[in-house]
Amino acid sequence: MARWPQFITKDLTGTPEDDAEMLRRWQVYEREMKALIAAGGVHLDEDGWWIDDGTGELIGPDPEMERPSTREELAQASTFTEAVPGLAAGIKRSRGRPKAEAPKKLQSLRLDVDVIEAFKRSGPGWQGRINETLRKALGL
Repeated sequence: MARWPQFITKDLTGTPEDDAEMLRRWQVYEREMKALIAAGGVHLDEDGWWIDDGTGELIGPDPEMERPSTREELAQASTFTEAVPGLAAGIKRSRGRPKAEAPKKLQSLRLDVDVIEAFKRSGPGWQGRINETLRKALGL
């Protein structure tokens, strides 16, 4: 089986030094992929990935398609919201639950272990039941 070239960038943060390191890593990846392709035994699938003919395994994306964007290309890019505002608005409306009219406040509170365990035994939503119990006790 062919050795799969690696192009790992998750440790990079976007500083000018990291940009230079990304370019260096890309050049190594591109060189290794082109050597692997030239050696044969691989083919390009319809999605632009190279496949090992012997094993059928994915080796990597086509280096001509997957290179990092240049600063100039990134400067000209638009956000998803700018590119397709209608779709972005629809996604935003459909995500998560609506904002609560009276949102709850996170508060650290020390309770006896047996009290917490008793509420937990009553199943999911036990934190809400503690809130309801306190409201009733306070006459709210």
